[in-house]
Amino acid sequence: MKNKILKVLLFAITLVIVAASPERSSSGAPGAHTGAPGEQTCATSGCHDDNTINSGKASLSIEVGSSITNYVPGKTYAVKVSISEKNVKRFGFQLLALNKSTLSSVGTFQIADAGRTQLVKNTQAFSDREYVTYSFNGTDATSEGMSEWMVNWTAPATDIGPVAFYAAGVSANDDMTDKKDHVYTTSKVLNNN
Repeated sequence: MKNKILKVLLFAITLVIVAASPERSSSGAPGAHTGAPGEQTCATSGCHDDNTINSGKASLSIEVGSSITNYVPGKTYAVKVSISEKNVKRFGFQLLALNKSTLSSVGTFQIADAGRTQLVKNTQAFSDREYVTYSFNGTDATSEGMSEWMVNWTAPATDIGPVAFYAAGVSANDDMTDKKDHVYTTSKVLNNN
């Protein structure tokens, strides 16, 4: 009986130690946090909210294809979201593609790196929109002071007019909290051919 109690006690102590150990806790931004029209960002929703949006030293960008400015209906493009800031080791992002005039989600995202990215939806607001965000392992910098995430996007099958990509990024101080981090937003518009 004493052996059983000892085993249960050791197991409970192990769980407490593991739970108290500092580690990354984020597994992706919740949907509708890109800063697109009507949306919040992590700086306005109550998590990474210590600093004003775009007030830090990081640089956030969206690149579609080989820096294209026009899309071809039905064609698939590689999309890269990049963020960089000297001496930072932890980053996050969220990406969305919208019809510029109707603000509805357009095209289809396909995950290119399941280890670093994932698709999410928001069940409460903008539930028709599809988002790409980082995964648990996707917060690691891909090189010193920067991170990038790749995803494929297939343009709508027909010409719908301009498409706007919206992204928000986080440059985190890696202190195991959401405090004193910086949030950035950017957008990129692709015109129809």
